[in-house]
Amino acid sequence: MVNFLTVRIDDKKCEHCLTCVSECPTGALTYYKAGFMHSAYECSYCESCMMVCPNDAINILDM
Repeated sequence: MVNFLTVRIDDKKCEHCLTCVSECPTGALTYYKAGFMHSAYECSYCESCMMVCPNDAINILDM
């Protein structure tokens, strides 16, 4: 069985502090003027971004 995961950032909770981006060990999470970008190919789904978010705005979801 193959699991497909995705990172979801709740815009209502996110204050764009970018702590998640700076803590991502693989560089899979980036931020541009248009918003957050998540690279599924680079992400190890280690949950670092989720754990450091001060607003509990990040979730890793099973698709």
